[in-house]
Amino acid sequence: MAIKPKQTAHASKRRSTAFRRRAAKTKEHFSRHYYSLMPEKKHHRVMVWTVFLLVTSTIIGQMMYPIDRALPFARLGDQMVGWQTDLELQGRVNNRFEVAHVRFSSENTTSKERTLASVGVEPKSTDMVAKLMEYPFWLRFVPGSVLWQLPVVREWDLQISDAPLREFSQTLSAELTRLPENAELSIENGQLVAKHDSLGVQVSAEQVQAAVRSAVIAYNGTPTIVVAGTVRQPEKTAAALADVRAQAERALALPLQIQANNMTFTPSREEKAQWLVLGTDASGKTTLRIDDAKLQSYLTSVVTVRAGRVAGVTKIQLQNGREIHREIGETGLGVNAPPLAEALTKYMLQHTGRSPFVAEMIEIQPKVAYSGDYTTTRDGLQAYIDKKARWNTWISIQQLDGEKWSLGARDTESVVSGSTYKLYVALYLFKEMNEGRHDWNTPILGTTTNACFDRMTIASTNPCAEEWLNQFGRTNLNNYLYSRGFSAATTFTHPEAAHTSARDLTNYMIGLERGTLIGGAQRERLLSSLSRHPYRYGIPAGSKGKVWDKVGFVWDYVNDTAIVHHPRGTYVMTILTRGQSYGAIAAMTRDIERIMYP
Repeated sequence: MAIKPKQTAHASKRRSTAFRRRAAKTKEHFSRHYYSLMPEKKHHRVMVWTVFLLVTSTIIGQMMYPIDRALPFARLGDQMVGWQTDLELQGRVNNRFEVAHVRFSSENTTSKERTLASVGVEPKSTDMVAKLMEYPFWLRFVPGSVLWQLPVVREWDLQISDAPLREFSQTLSAELTRLPENAELSIENGQLVAKHDSLGVQVSAEQVQAAVRSAVIAYNGTPTIVVAGTVRQPEKTAAALADVRAQAERALALPLQIQANNMTFTPSREEKAQWLVLGTDASGKTTLRIDDAKLQSYLTSVVTVRAGRVAGVTKIQLQNGREIHREIGETGLGVNAPPLAEALTKYMLQHTGRSPFVAEMIEIQPKVAYSGDYTTTRDGLQAYIDKKARWNTWISIQQLDGEKWSLGARDTESVVSGSTYKLYVALYLFKEMNEGRHDWNTPILGTTTNACFDRMTIASTNPCAEEWLNQFGRTNLNNYLYSRGFSAATTFTHPEAAHTSARDLTNYMIGLERGTLIGGAQRERLLSSLSRHPYRYGIPAGSKGKVWDKVGFVWDYVNDTAIVHHPRGTYVMTILTRGQSYGAIAAMTRDIERIMYP
């Protein structure tokens, strides 16, 4: 076998020399091109490299800017919100929406302030927040672009719900509608003058709806939405008073006295003038008439007060809504105003009868005043919540230890759920996870189930919940809930909005607390969300215990369902309201705990 000759030192030296020559040639080639492109002076070359490295590092920094945070100079209304997360921004939007107010005006008539929620709209918080975080991929390659991106959200992006808007528009149209004011006679500085007529305005529900749909509503402040209205002319103008002024002068010139209970009253010219108003006969001619309400008001507030006797008050004391004591008030004495007013009217307008006029005095029954309290018993608590339930309130209470009171007031009625429906969506989502069709990393709406779950249960925004509803199917969700023992009062197929009952929500929270409805890590995850969301103004604000709760607010519905670990015991409570506030729910919670745990 041939033996490979060993490399000699001489051959190795030749290769090393060749390598150095190639390296030198490469360096010379690079230097020639480098210096042909770069400035001659060294400090100029340093400046070029500095700029290059600065630009490169800036682009790298921009590429790494998080997609789930607002841009550095983003503004939400008049607040800087740079670097805030998606959840923080959505929380800001929802908190602001809860206290946002708006006015409406039409032809110099302005409504009282209304909450934006009562109008029948909801914020598209996800879309609003997305504007603050929008940073296109291509723009990240532009050096310094992150500094001159100045996203601003100055107006609300709203979703309109037709049924609540129709209901709201009926109420507002009546408030904005102003009847035209006809000319009237009055006394000013002792002279009979005509009160000027004024135009009215007619506003329809359809005009209110059109104004809301087209309005651009500012995020900050209390904006005014202008509603187009129809101007209405008064039927009687000041020019039509010439024929009746002489008749009014004659009526005011008549001597007039009223005798009551041995006292004599002489109405002044100014007082008599207040009784005169214009009317219209069958032919449409302006006539003079007596305002019966104002005349009787004079007889009641002047004659009765001085010549009569004020009626007492019958005091009725209640306990748990039942009468336990009655103290009868003193009977009063007053003028029988209707027949006397009729006689005075004929005297002033037709000159029939003769002064003085004698007033008939009649007995006046005492007023009735109720007072009472509630015993610290189950009956006392039931009486309390029954009273609250008279005014658009639905309550369900279950003690889980101690005496284990179970109470309800209108608790099985189906009510608009607001965001409390997301508890049922979470229950179905956990079922899908347990059956292997979803996990915390499953993609949804450009993010993960994990992030979407926080948006739904902590920020309480709607897009994730609505997307899951579309995936699961509303009828499928209904059927699943019914199979788990919930009543037909809870439904996702109601034409207006998702509905539930106070009793169903209470049963849900009982199952969550006991681990019979949701268990293990899923239970802990949901309880974590219910303990750290920002909307803790209802049951948590009124309770002395630790609270896990889910709120729901939409239109004029304000709801709260909670697990409460009170120092004296554990209970579950649901309070659903309409036309009330979280402050009212907090106050009810304080009262209920005083009765349950004296």
